[in-house]
Amino acid sequence: MLRVPQSVWGIWELDVNQTCVSLDLETSGLDPDNDRIIEVGAVKFRGGTVLGTFHTLVNPGCMLPNRVRLLTGITDDELQVAPPFSAVVDELVSFIGDHSIVGQNVQFDLGFLSSHGVIVSNNVYDVYDLATILLPHLDEYSLPALARQFDISYPVQHRALEDAFAAKDIFRALLEYVDKLDLSVIAEINRLTMASDWPWRPLFLELETGKAGGVSLWDRQAWEADCVPEAKGSVGREPLVPEAVLKPLDVDWLAGFLEEGGVVSKALPGFEYRPGQVLMMRHVAGALNEGRHLVVEAGTGTGKSIAYLLPAVIFAVQNNAPVVVSTNTINLQEQLVTKDLPELLKALSSAGEPAGAAAVKVAQLKGRNNYLCLRRWNSWRKTLGLPWEETRFLLRLLVWLSRTSSGDRAELNLAGNETGLWNRVCASEDNCVPERCSYYPGGCFLYRARRQAVGAHLVAVNHALLVSDLARGGGILPDYGHLIVDEAHHLEEEATEQFGYRVGDRDIYSLLEHFGDRGGFLFHLSSYLRTSSLAASRRRDVGREVEELTERAKRARPFAERFVGDVVRLVDFQVGAQGEYERALRFSQEVRRHRLWSEVQSSWEGLDDQLAGVEIGMAELQATLEGLPSRSDSELNNCLAEMASVRQQVSGLRARLSSIVADPAGDSICWARITWQGELYLHSAPLSVGRMLDNVLFSRKDCVVLTSATLSVGGDLSYIKKSLGVEGAQGLIVDAPFDYAKSTLILLPEDIVAPEKPGYQEAVEQALLGVCRATRGCTLALFTSHAALRATYASVQPVLEGEGILVLGQGIDGSPKRVLNTFKANRNALLMGAAALWEGVDIVGEGLSVLVIVRLPFGVPTDPVTAARSELFDDSFNQYLLPQAVLRFKQGFGRLIRSWSDRGVVLILDKRLQTKAYGDAFLQSLPRCTVKTTRLPQVPEEVLGWLGWSVPADSRASHSEQTKTRPQDCW
Repeated sequence: MLRVPQSVWGIWELDVNQTCVSLDLETSGLDPDNDRIIEVGAVKFRGGTVLGTFHTLVNPGCMLPNRVRLLTGITDDELQVAPPFSAVVDELVSFIGDHSIVGQNVQFDLGFLSSHGVIVSNNVYDVYDLATILLPHLDEYSLPALARQFDISYPVQHRALEDAFAAKDIFRALLEYVDKLDLSVIAEINRLTMASDWPWRPLFLELETGKAGGVSLWDRQAWEADCVPEAKGSVGREPLVPEAVLKPLDVDWLAGFLEEGGVVSKALPGFEYRPGQVLMMRHVAGALNEGRHLVVEAGTGTGKSIAYLLPAVIFAVQNNAPVVVSTNTINLQEQLVTKDLPELLKALSSAGEPAGAAAVKVAQLKGRNNYLCLRRWNSWRKTLGLPWEETRFLLRLLVWLSRTSSGDRAELNLAGNETGLWNRVCASEDNCVPERCSYYPGGCFLYRARRQAVGAHLVAVNHALLVSDLARGGGILPDYGHLIVDEAHHLEEEATEQFGYRVGDRDIYSLLEHFGDRGGFLFHLSSYLRTSSLAASRRRDVGREVEELTERAKRARPFAERFVGDVVRLVDFQVGAQGEYERALRFSQEVRRHRLWSEVQSSWEGLDDQLAGVEIGMAELQATLEGLPSRSDSELNNCLAEMASVRQQVSGLRARLSSIVADPAGDSICWARITWQGELYLHSAPLSVGRMLDNVLFSRKDCVVLTSATLSVGGDLSYIKKSLGVEGAQGLIVDAPFDYAKSTLILLPEDIVAPEKPGYQEAVEQALLGVCRATRGCTLALFTSHAALRATYASVQPVLEGEGILVLGQGIDGSPKRVLNTFKANRNALLMGAAALWEGVDIVGEGLSVLVIVRLPFGVPTDPVTAARSELFDDSFNQYLLPQAVLRFKQGFGRLIRSWSDRGVVLILDKRLQTKAYGDAFLQSLPRCTVKTTRLPQVPEEVLGWLGWSVPADSRASHSEQTKTRPQDCW
């Protein structure tokens, strides 16, 4: 075993001009215990001067997986003649010497060196680690992404020496970036990392000393000081004053904007005249003029965003009245605000229209939890003894806060469990106490965003915020009478979420932890008492009340554990253990009569009594603190604000749990859910959202336009109208402009077995193998179950990747966004997705030429909401389950054809489409495509024939002929 000697620089000093070695390895896989090094690259440098390089290929003694060959371009032939690692290790260790090591995610490389007998004790500086803190806004932190950020040339990627050079240049760029940070930020970084062994800490200590003239700032005063960013921009606008008399839109004049040679086509290159777009725009304008509701299905390619934005903008400016536009996803919201609307306003400005870019005020408003709460942030950062995971997150927020003017989490790249950490620092209704908050209103990001919306002509929101505002009776959005809802097929689901609520076991335990001795408001209150000028007797009196409240919270913990345990036992008994799958149990009348339910109810009553005692203790302590002579002290005020916040949370928790367990409303659905990780959630949702939406939305607004590409079932909008409570609305269906009969072939294999029959899974796997071998990828396969996806992935991945076709599985190879981006970058790929990829996939061209729908997307009949709502119908299958499945099916189908030039095949592997009476409901809801039945062995040929591609010789080879050698077989 070889050891690289420890750096002479030591841990307490980082000289930015010391000699360093940038190191990178290419490997045969990700597991240092089972995979092997195939290439080593290293660059020795001091400052900006390169002192030497080290590079060699390494013979791993086995064949490379196809993924690695595709990624690196390294071939097995090259590696066969390369030296083994044992022959180059001495030279590598000598090259590194005692110099500090630099790299991207360098612990990965060091792990491989360790598994090969090289133990490194040098100082190590990971550019990934520092970049994630200094650049919290970046979408990704790969070497190519960081190189783009700093404008560093990096033409060859995924080769060891080139990657080492890139890491070296990024290291230097990050050091320059650090030097530009404000002294206050650097001092706070040093305070937060005071108890850590963070490798970058010496750099920041050195910088602080230099900038402060040799005097450190991270003392008691800095610890107590609030870290508040300087407000940028105006706090808000003046509210709009609507015209007393409505000024109707000139619909014919507007239509001229979208005609051939019109204003929009002249200003926007590539804009095409689309009759369907003009038709939709006319109906939207008419609805705004006449004050009526409208439901519009606009097929893919209609250009619906311009069709509603144009009349909405003109109407808002003309009448000085806001129009709210709601989308389901923040991504579409961002697209409207940053792309579609600016382009439209540019076109209007170029024509000299008064509703141009200068005149139209636009605001983007999101839900509370999208904005950082400065009170919660400052309380958390002052907590001592934080684990490194939390400290690192606070460091990222600190750097971001020094630059943001919005406090919007969309500016952050939150990864993994950072979403959970964000929930501890974001604004939330339970935690918001404006009457006690020292940052309200001027420093409050949420308040500032709402003030911007008050004076806007067009306010872009998402469905979650829209329905949340409706559920609480307004107060979040400015007063409005005109609303456009895009992605309206999601409105029922979002209303179910927002009109209901959920409580998790972690919510209960986390709330009780607020009364703990580390970081909770009682901790901060105790710290305040120790240093305050109060008389000793008053400090003792308050201290006793703090201790009593702490004890009450401690006594509540076992009651919480008993309650959670009783609910879990009830679910286990009723549903049974299902391994890795989620379990859900609806609290029906039958369940509530079960003997185990009485135990749940009893344990809830015990927990509720304990929580009531905590509430009483908080009220008593609050009254005592309010009477202190130092009531105006800022530190005491912050403690009172935090206490008021926690008290609201306790009250809200009790009310929600009581309405689920003890006193459920007659028109609600209550259920328990246990995730595969063992987390318990208790839910409540309205039985019917249609009546609620009618009461709080449609009956109160002048005009609501609902639009989406998928609203009709068999050419009928009745289902969506009834489910949303807007049965009296006018309906319009605008067909997609594409010639589907010529562009799209729907293949129905007549010899595939039904999904519930033996052999179905194998048939799906063989079908995917055949299609992907023929097309060399370009395929998206949509599943209704993650279990089926994983089983199929395990079967086809080694086979296809052995033949040079990349296989990507949602949840296996990364998040939906990550696997989709990888798929877009690799033509020879199969992407396998579940729920998240049935929509939102927009790939133009041959990159997506085959869409495989594995099973018809029926909902799970035992799902608590589905089961409860099914009981509302005389014929639940045809009136509820089938329409839902058809709409989902249409969403999946819409992933394929995205432009006039697209051509593709939809392969449907569910026999029920051909054998069940309801099969026609699916096909008749699609555009008029070419539909053909065939047999599974002929599918590859049919696909290639329709696409006009030649048949590769290897696509005709059998499965066994092509898989004789596995990727990891040794030489």
